[in-house]
Amino acid sequence: MTKGAKIALGCGCLVLLAGAAIVVVFGVGAFWAKAKLHQVAGNLDKISEKGRQIEVLERKANANPYSAPADGVIPEARFVKFLDTRKQVYAVYERFKPDLDALQAAGKHGTQPSLSGALAAGGKVAEMFSEIRLAQVQGLADVGMSESEYRDIQVAVYKTAWAAESQRQSGKTPAEAMREAAGAAEAQQGGLSDEDRRKLHESMTQLGQAAQALEVPKANVALFRKYEADIKKYAMGGLELVGL
Repeated sequence: MTKGAKIALGCGCLVLLAGAAIVVVFGVGAFWAKAKLHQVAGNLDKISEKGRQIEVLERKANANPYSAPADGVIPEARFVKFLDTRKQVYAVYERFKPDLDALQAAGKHGTQPSLSGALAAGGKVAEMFSEIRLAQVQGLADVGMSESEYRDIQVAVYKTAWAAESQRQSGKTPAEAMREAAGAAEAQQGGLSDEDRRKLHESMTQLGQAAQALEVPKANVALFRKYEADIKKYAMGGLELVGL
């Protein structure tokens, strides 16, 4: 299992155990505490078993060789496999979406859960992570894709979505808009002091670097538009709450 997966699983377990410890220390009720501890132990056993399955599937997925394309272009065949994995994750994600929405809402409103609520939330996060993560690595193993390739495509999708929307609204990608702004500013150096000219040049250099980082191959934009409906359907907002 990756370090991130172990940390995320560990966090879920720690939340549960910490909640159980608080119950015992503050004497909320011996019978209630005992029942909760049995529930926690059962949940941990299930999560541990899924953790072992996840480790096996991670090794299988990451055994697939991958080198990032030098030109940044995503091959369509690999992108389809990426979407196939997202579809498998989505099937599990749908079951937990109400819980993810509730966690997001609580976070936005700064709601403090009760002791029993904290225990339930910790257990739910751990359960969600293990179930969704299992579906994710199962999907990767099934399609023959490493986690590195999956993450690279995922980042490319985010960048391309932004570039495509910007181009749709303004006719320019973010990178093109930045380069144009840099060129316009560079052309207005007349009458500037040497110090101001130096600062302007530094700013233009930074803009140029930012534009390069945001550069998106036109082939990726075309690919995004071709599969835009599926990309949006399987976006799955809220997965960041469980480290996915």
